[in-house]
Amino acid sequence: MSTVESFAIDTVVDRHILDPRWTVPLDHTKRTCELIIGERKLRTFLPAIRELRQRCGQQDDLTTDPQYFIAANTLKDRRVAAVLIRRDRELEACVLFFEHCKFGIGLGIFRGGDGIGESLVAGPQPFRVQYIHLATQALLRHWRIHGVSLAVMASVDQCIEIMGPEGEGRMFSARNVAHTLPLENTYPAILAAMGRRTRRSLATKRQQLEARANVTFLPSLDPVRALQAMLQLQSTSLPNRITRFYQARTSLLLERPEFFCMGMRLPDGAWLSILSGWRRNRVTYVDLQMNDGRYKKESLSAVMRAFLLEHEIAGRQQLINFVGGTSLLLRRYCQPVEPATYAFLWRPCLRATLCRALIPRLKPESVYQRVIWNR
Repeated sequence: MSTVESFAIDTVVDRHILDPRWTVPLDHTKRTCELIIGERKLRTFLPAIRELRQRCGQQDDLTTDPQYFIAANTLKDRRVAAVLIRRDRELEACVLFFEHCKFGIGLGIFRGGDGIGESLVAGPQPFRVQYIHLATQALLRHWRIHGVSLAVMASVDQCIEIMGPEGEGRMFSARNVAHTLPLENTYPAILAAMGRRTRRSLATKRQQLEARANVTFLPSLDPVRALQAMLQLQSTSLPNRITRFYQARTSLLLERPEFFCMGMRLPDGAWLSILSGWRRNRVTYVDLQMNDGRYKKESLSAVMRAFLLEHEIAGRQQLINFVGGTSLLLRRYCQPVEPATYAFLWRPCLRATLCRALIPRLKPESVYQRVIWNR
């Protein structure tokens, strides 16, 4: 039995020449797509993808760095994947995906992009939608893949122009997203620029928690203490993540000096919240926050972000980039507001029919139920 037939992990499972008409927005040169599935195989391409990111000036956006992408998707029922697009044998773009799995078996449903349409393409930004389209077509040509869910930082009109009109096999939904918060010169100044309810959530809740519980804010946790805090919060925070996820985050803290972790705890040492991310060129990227769910009335998320704002402003940071998006509390003050598109592309096949019958019993809120079956 071949590796493809056995659903082998960490193997190259498809390589083919793309139809030239798909490359018209770029040029008429034929391109090849190589589908990589599995962490170990993806790591072998890490130097080439990093060289590509360097060439395209994407060093600050670590979401398309394979090491970060693997760590962020070290989750139950996920398997990382990528489509490498080459022109004249040179790596031109890398489009990152993960596959939904159950009991370690790939379901043939892939997902690309985070909540705002980033963490998706390493390659020349003017052609990101074209690369996503090429990668999606390459996925759907593979015999066991029958659905691709996308979040793309582009307008619906642009996606439809490249990917084709909505119809059988394609669905699109428009969104407006904002995730970058400009910082003022002082903490009081940024509070003054916000609405009364936001100020109350940030400043007042913080003051109340400091007065009642005497909490301590620690702006910099070393990797060992960060792991201890994350593991303590693991059972009381949402979403639930496997222990390997936090171990992968600790590896980033150990190996990448730009990564940080800060926390808030009670006098007895119990952790209430941690927040993590990285800093590059006066921009603070926040991609992880964990809060003890037993303290809902204390608004731990808002209190922790109040500490974050004060600390980053004191450090002369200029922007906070909430990776994947943020809640309405701060989103209303983020700029700019940009168009994004959620898309689902699929092809009818026997595997899709079988998944339609079986997945509801295994995965109650599957992407198929939300997007296809409940239309």
